Amino acid sequence: MSFDALLAQRRSPLPPLRLLGREVRGVVSWNINDTCNYRCSYCTQRFMPARTYRLEEIEAYLAAFGRLPGAWEVKLSGGEPFQQPGLDEIAAGLVERGHLVSVQTNLSASPRKLDAFLRATAGALHVFAASLHLEYDAPDAFADKLEALVMPWARDHGAQVCVTSVATPARLRQLRDEVAPLFAARQIPFKVQPEKLHGSVRAYTPEERDILLALGGHNRTGEIAPSFRGRLCWAGMHYLVIKSSGEAYRCYPASRLPGGKARLGSFLEGITLLEEPALCPYTHCTCTVPIHRGMIEGVRPRGGDGYEEEIDDVYPLPARP
Repeated sequence: MSFDALLAQRRSPLPPLRLLGREVRGVVSWNINDTCNYRCSYCTQRFMPARTYRLEEIEAYLAAFGRLPGAWEVKLSGGEPFQQPGLDEIAAGLVERGHLVSVQTNLSASPRKLDAFLRATAGALHVFAASLHLEYDAPDAFADKLEALVMPWARDHGAQVCVTSVATPARLRQLRDEVAPLFAARQIPFKVQPEKLHGSVRAYTPEERDILLALGGHNRTGEIAPSFRGRLCWAGMHYLVIKSSGEAYRCYPASRLPGGKARLGSFLEGITLLEEPALCPYTHCTCTVPIHRGMIEGVRPRGGDGYEEEIDDVYPLPARP
């Protein structure tokens, strides 16, 4: 096989992703604000100034999502998305434009706000991810609130629910011995995220690494700091990150580090997707969506976001030459 033919094979298009019985083009991670009602000691955003969108801006941003080709899953995070005024209106606007919605929240919102959001996303809510912050919430009370206010709706409407927590060294044994068994007993998927210092995964001791890996590693990837440098990645075509500033990037590392094909535009000037996959130039991949959805060359879908039944073998990628 010639070099050109081999390269064309490596850049073969990805099949459509099926979620909630629909075909979607890909996934957008939208950091909808930088505002949070928590100030966790390990949070990389705790010193950022609070920023939310003004209600009069929302229609312009929804119009930008309407210009994306096809249907997408829009993952709302922050900050804390429920601190954004009009979140239920934003979610309803995304659904009206044919998109699916997922959310990452610390679950501190009132029952009224949670109910309004769930109703706005009826039939189009894919994943409700609840972030457990042990500096603010007790695991039992957190699980009780999730089961009382979210789980019944999720079961009735086909949404998936999971719980995440940051794996600080001081909390690792509690996560392993108390928190993970608690959610396993309640049949709620639980995953951990390594703590970051200055944008990089902190140094863990060998014992701490063993515990972290026993908990599944970073978002159940089986690794602590995955690296795919030099492999083709379909982020930028089928995945993008939109920061609270409205700037759009190929992935999370691209939003922090300079490089070609990193920035895709913005809400104001328009978003231009990449036309083909590009080699990953980053030493640490913090985007578990491409990992779990099979968007990285030679990496099988891993199902760590709770998508096991829906993505298994969706993206059978060719082996690297």
